[in-house]
Amino acid sequence: MKPPRELWPQSLFWLCFFLFEWLNTGAYLDNFQQSLCQISVQLPLLIVAGYWHLLVTVRRFLLHGRMTAFWISLIASLFVFGVLRRTISYNLIYPMYYQFALAKPFWYAPKILAEAMQLHLVVALFVAVDLVRHALKQQNLSETYRREKMSAEYRLLQSQVQPHFLFNTLNNLTSVSIQQPEKMPNLLQRLAGLLSYQLHESHKDSVPLSKEIAYLKDYISLEQIRYGERLDIQTNFSYLSGSPQVMVPPMLLLPFVENAFKHGAAQTEGPCWIQINLSLTDNRLIFSVENSVPTDIPIPFRSGLGLTNLKKRMEILFSESCELVTMPEEGQFLAVLKFNID
Repeated sequence: MKPPRELWPQSLFWLCFFLFEWLNTGAYLDNFQQSLCQISVQLPLLIVAGYWHLLVTVRRFLLHGRMTAFWISLIASLFVFGVLRRTISYNLIYPMYYQFALAKPFWYAPKILAEAMQLHLVVALFVAVDLVRHALKQQNLSETYRREKMSAEYRLLQSQVQPHFLFNTLNNLTSVSIQQPEKMPNLLQRLAGLLSYQLHESHKDSVPLSKEIAYLKDYISLEQIRYGERLDIQTNFSYLSGSPQVMVPPMLLLPFVENAFKHGAAQTEGPCWIQINLSLTDNRLIFSVENSVPTDIPIPFRSGLGLTNLKKRMEILFSESCELVTMPEEGQFLAVLKFNID
């Protein structure tokens, strides 16, 4: 049976205390044999007192709010361990090294109090070190739990992107199959490419930005078939010129483009436009999507599940290092995403 994991640092504490007390007292007395004898006789009681206060006085009573039991244990221990230490000193140490101390009676209150205070100073240090170690351990566990919770929440939000995208795309296919059935084969081919990306890439923590851009281009091509010439869409991916490979979370940029189609082109019967810009400056990625909207739509209009989930994902992924701005104006809507990359 393996000893408890916490026993090793506690044993190290007692070993360090033993060596310090032996060498320090030995140097002071100029007699290392005497100091070795004294600490060897006193150490067992110190260990017993240390574990009594750690396991009972502190963990069982203080940490559970049982204050009456805590004070009873503390005061009784001061007396009991003070008397026991006085017994060890009076019967073992004094006869060998300090015969003059035997002139005082055993039940000499100042000596018993002094013995109790000396013992409990060491015990207090032992308990404090263990509590600090325990607090740091709990902090690490809490941090691990927080990261796991955030990871689970992020996975949930990420999984919601896929059905949300499919819902919008299938709605588009239904409309095109009725109005323009001759375009369905090309649409289905584009859709197959998008689903392949989702199947093989979307579960990853990060993907090359070039793949994410290719995915966006396929999605845009899919939507352009539906809207035809009445939609003027312009893209500027200046990042691609001479930039190193950049990794980003998969399907991070799609909600912006979806939002532009859903609340812009899909709500307009006449000409409409979308402008998409992507740039990389000083390790900060800037992605903006601006689109026309009908003037009769109230401002601000509802952004839907896509951007709502995106905001939550950004908070989890980038904390305060990201910036997501939406600027609705009459006849147009601008969304800008900025975040740092490694």
